Formats: sequence, structure tokens, C-alpha cells
Amino acid sequence: MKPILLGLLLFASSSLLAQISSDSVVVIKNVSLWDGLSESVTPNAQVIIVHNLIKQVGNNLTVPKGAKVIDGKGKTLIPGLSDAHLHIMLNVSMSAVSNTAHWAYVSARATKSVHSYLMLGFTTIRDMGGPIFGIKEAIDEGTIPGPRIYPSGAFISQTSGHGDLRNRNDANPNWTGQAVNVAQTQGWGYLADGRPQVLNAVRENLRQGASQIKMMAGGGISTVFDPLHTVQFTLDELQAGVEAAADWGTYVSVHAYYPDAIKRALTAGAKTIEHGHLIDEEAMQLLKEKGAFLVPQSYWADIPLQFSSNARKFKLVKEGALNEMALAKKYGVKVAFGTDVFGKIGIETDALKEFTSRLRWYSPVEVLRQATSLNAELFAQTGKLNPYPAPLGVIKEGAYADLLIYDGNPLEKLEIVTKPEEFLKFIMKDGKVYKNNL
Repeated sequence: MKPILLGLLLFASSSLLAQISSDSVVVIKNVSLWDGLSESVTPNAQVIIVHNLIKQVGNNLTVPKGAKVIDGKGKTLIPGLSDAHLHIMLNVSMSAVSNTAHWAYVSARATKSVHSYLMLGFTTIRDMGGPIFGIKEAIDEGTIPGPRIYPSGAFISQTSGHGDLRNRNDANPNWTGQAVNVAQTQGWGYLADGRPQVLNAVRENLRQGASQIKMMAGGGISTVFDPLHTVQFTLDELQAGVEAAADWGTYVSVHAYYPDAIKRALTAGAKTIEHGHLIDEEAMQLLKEKGAFLVPQSYWADIPLQFSSNARKFKLVKEGALNEMALAKKYGVKVAFGTDVFGKIGIETDALKEFTSRLRWYSPVEVLRQATSLNAELFAQTGKLNPYPAPLGVIKEGAYADLLIYDGNPLEKLEIVTKPEEFLKFIMKDGKVYKNNL
């Protein structure tokens, strides 16, 4: 009975393909396929793509008549990469945003940045703070090329927190009754003190189109007025944010370095800890217990202090990076792939440093999973708000056709991924080819 049923299913699938316009069907053949989950590649594989989704994956598939056929020439096909922590709009300094840079100039630079990420192989990103909604919309409608974007919208911060982006002489909006700083009026950061203001800030971000919420739970490196060790937001304030996000079916992600801030955020119900470089064993155990995601940047351990505008703070974080990764490996927590790259145009390639940096603790296939299927698991925490509901980070029937072909096998030599100009021969996102040097 089973062979008959299988034959009927294959016949039905072939019949459906035959009914679809050949212009909408692409077949990638003769590739060594890694599906985003397995330990190794499958040789001589084929993938049939209809519109923007993967229709079939296997060997010796029937090629639909009139389909466009792409010969992978034995090279390695993998899912598109993703980065779970970027700030696309932060391509100039916050001082420039507040004082000298026109919003249209910043947005124009962002269009170049998202194109660069796509050409590096990143077909999906999670933007962790900034007015990114217009860029996402333009990408989704096909106006500009770029990755899929999961937007967080404005940072939510307490007064004096890491997201308090005012200059020293800017008035406190709670005293004046209006958002007097451009960082607030343009949607870079919202100040919120107390449960009612946190609820308001979260709901405003959701209204704007945020797929998840970003709250600042501890001190930051780049901000002037908050020491790194500070614990920001009370437990009740964090819980208010979590509750408001959960009412929309999504989650809260928090910025934190120190254990006390991490533990408070996890207790409140945060689903991801961004950075976490100064975490201790107790906090890492709690992260594991809660099933939360850690989004670290291990490559910071390898870059000079001059990288940061605040070398004293960065030195502390840099020194904690190796211990954080060792603890994450020890306790088997879910380590997502996020690089927190931001700044001048051209800096996008720094995101590739994270791949080889993680080889001190993880195998090449483990790192690749973090940057594909595990990140996709994180993105799916957005629930019904998920702007991209089909599977991401995997090559299987029904998944988005976000595909890369490398000359060489990155499961054996991960350095291949860090040299896209040399080894990345093919880029497809959402069924559309953006590069084909096969």
C-alpha cells in the first residue's frame, strides 16, 4: 500500500508542477546539498523552486517542461545565512543623527548597506534598534535589494539607560511633556519609566510594525551616561514589556552584559539575551533553564580596543567574551548568530569574522546551523506577527527559496564563507537570483 500511496503523491506533485507556468519554475541541479540541519551534504541533489518557495528536494527529480535549469556543477548548496543582531540605520554616529544628518541621507546609506549584506550571503537579518520600517517595506515590495528584515523599531530604555540617546543639554521629555529629541521623534529610542510608559512604548513599536521588542536591561559600551554594570528597568517594568509583547504574540529581547541584569530579564520572561559577555555560571544556567537564546559576539575578543568609542568599557566586555562562549558551550544553551555590526558603509564585511571566531568552541557545521536553522527558530518566536511565515534557514519543501552556492564545502572549511567574492558563486533570495557566477 505504501509504494502505491507514494506513487500517487509523486504523480499529484508532478501534475501540479505541470499546471504552473514554466516562467515560475527554477530547477537547481548537480549540487552537494546541505539542508541547514544535517551533519553532512547530500551529493548530486536537485531542488525545484516554484515562485519563491521550494517545491521539491531530492535526487533524480522529474524536471518540469520549460523550467529554467541552473547547473550547480557539483558545488555546495546551503540555505541563505542570517544575522540576528544588526542596526542597519546606525550607519552614522548618534551625534550625527541628532545634530547634523538628514533622515533621508541616513536612509539612503541604509539602502547600500542592506544590498551589501545580501551580497555577502545574508538573506535574512533581525534589526535590533532603529527606524528601519521603511527600508524593510521597500525590500519586501522589491524596490531595493536586501535581506528579509525582522524589525524591532525604537530601543526602549529607562531614563539614563543605554537607549537614552539625548545630548547632555536635552530636556527630559517627562518634564516637558513632549519628545524634544530627534532620537525619539524619528523612532530611534523611546524613554519609558514605570509600567504605564513601558506599555505605551511597546505598543507604539508594535503599532509601527515591530516583529519583536528590544529593551535595554543594562549598561552599554557606546552610551556616555550609563555605567556598564548598571541594572536597568525594574522587574515590574520588564514584565510589563513582556506582557505587552505577549499580548501581540511576540517576545522581548534585552541588551545586557552583567549577570544581575541578565537574571532579572530572564525572570521577567525575556526570550533572548543580546551580548551577555560578562555573564557568570549562575546566569548561564538560568538561561538554559528558561530555554532562552543567547546572541553573543565572540569576534570582539579579537579586535583592538580602538574599535570602540569607549575603550575602557569595551576592554571589560572584550575580556569576558571567551568565558561567555565557554560557558555557553558547557551548558548547551541556544547560541544564535548575531554580530552587532554597525557604522560606516563598508563595515558590513565585519559580520563574517564571527564565523571563524566561533571555531574555538563549535565545529563548522554547528556554526552554520547557528547562522541558518537555529536563527530561524529564534525568528519564529514572533508567532503570528512573523512577517515571513514559511520556513527559513532550511532547504526543504515549503521553505523560502533563499539559497547560496559555494565553490567548496563550508562544512569542511568554514573560511570559505568569509570570502564571498572568491567562493560565493550564486545567491537566490525569495526565488530571485541576485548573483550567478557558476
